[in-house]
Amino acid sequence: MTAHLPSITVTRRDHRRLMHTAECLAGQAHPLAAPLLRELRRATLCAPDELPDDVVTLDTFVTYRIAGEDKSENRMLIHPDDRIWPPAELSILTPVGLSLFGLRAGDRMQLSGTGGARVTWVEVDAVGPRATGAFVPFGTAAPDRTGDS
Repeated sequence: MTAHLPSITVTRRDHRRLMHTAECLAGQAHPLAAPLLRELRRATLCAPDELPDDVVTLDTFVTYRIAGEDKSENRMLIHPDDRIWPPAELSILTPVGLSLFGLRAGDRMQLSGTGGARVTWVEVDAVGPRATGAFVPFGTAAPDRTGDS
């Protein structure tokens, strides 16, 4: 018997970027490459301006709770290339990050990569705010605007 999976919604831009990432990781035998590809293949795609405000997407803060935990966590879901403040971030290339991606507030999902007898899940308590254009991806430098080239 297969567990019911909540629907997920993803912007076309994030879908393209993450498909590229998943395909590269598959070539490296990364353990979350196949689960990421599965999630991306079942996703409903939309334009960024059509994405509902309560959907967990990249560069969005999400408040979530893991089964058995008393306290909720609040982190920004990020692509691993976009790290800028690790204590406040949650990479999509973690079981929790991948499981939250595309869900809506109130949804619950089994944690990806947690097979075995004990089912562990994560639940979305709240979504937002979204970061918009304020972040520079890790490993890149801002352009020199002083004119001193």
